[in-house]
Amino acid sequence: MLDEGVRRFAIGKISEYYAHTAKFAIPSLEKREFGIGNIKKIDARHLSFNSEQEFRNYLVTNTPLFVSHSAAFYERPGATPIDKKGWLGAELIFDLDLHAEGKYGVYPIIDKVRDDAIRLVEEFLIEDFGVDRKNIIIIFSGNRGYHIHVRDPDYFDLGIEERREIADYINGTGLNYRNFFEEMEIPGRKLTKKLGPKPSDHGYRGRFARAVIEKLEKEPRSISTVFSNDEKRTKFVDGIANGDWNKTSIADIVERLEPIAKELPVHSIDTDVGVTQDVSKLIRVPNSIHGETGLIAKIVDNIEKFSPLDDAIAFRMDEKNAITIVFTEDVPALNFGKTSYQEFKKDEKKELPEAFAIFLMLKGSAKITS
Repeated sequence: MLDEGVRRFAIGKISEYYAHTAKFAIPSLEKREFGIGNIKKIDARHLSFNSEQEFRNYLVTNTPLFVSHSAAFYERPGATPIDKKGWLGAELIFDLDLHAEGKYGVYPIIDKVRDDAIRLVEEFLIEDFGVDRKNIIIIFSGNRGYHIHVRDPDYFDLGIEERREIADYINGTGLNYRNFFEEMEIPGRKLTKKLGPKPSDHGYRGRFARAVIEKLEKEPRSISTVFSNDEKRTKFVDGIANGDWNKTSIADIVERLEPIAKELPVHSIDTDVGVTQDVSKLIRVPNSIHGETGLIAKIVDNIEKFSPLDDAIAFRMDEKNAITIVFTEDVPALNFGKTSYQEFKKDEKKELPEAFAIFLMLKGSAKITS
């Protein structure tokens, strides 16, 4: 439960952001259901708005800590119950989250989920499913992950099962890389030849072959000390290029490659695929404020260069607008706003930039001094 002083101060700043700074670009806004939250992320739903200005006015006046919209489009988005809304289709949504111990444990390792978001877009949505890059929107969630929106009309009519199958494929559910291999008898000889995936193959087969080659080039000894020998390694890699996995003396080579296969799926995608398969799911409004951090759920143009605690800041970081806060618990060292901060101790008073102070207060780690 947020301290009341923190709540009032944060809401005032968030309202200013919605009034003067926030840029919303919500396709078919008038066909979306909206939900808001203060205690929970969604305390109330079935809201609808006829225009962006009407939506903005609502946020400025009411200023919830969380605001979400439906992935779905409806004839009557404000109708209740949900089966009276008149479902027209829905964006395909992926929620990538990273979990770690403590309130701040995720931030030192958040680049991992960023890398998964890049892989999801580049290797799966574009390469495997053929989605045009212009129809893919990447959004930092405002806390510990990313939301990927596929705004391609070809996907809007997909039902629950089809969406689940897509999520399961990306998540690697049921994937058995051993099925990529087969034994072929060599004519005239009592020998077999192990055939397997080539780097040029589509989907997981090609992804697996390319990953094995990369591992052989960067860490050959992690597979076998045999591959420390340049000639033997090159011979095996050349064989893989043609789908011939017999160019090695290692009898159990396929079994040794299991760790590589396990890294092929996108593991940080929502594990129960609930977000992706839910055709009436509410997802955080792009460029809105996340009420647990004060960070922007920002649309990301260049994800490879994006740093959440530097690039999703909504409020001021200058010293002129510093705020004095008192810590209610210990906080580990953090990098925020391109500044490195050492750990803070409970009951310590500190004058900090507005954006960082709001971040810490919404995390429940500090209060404004009286």
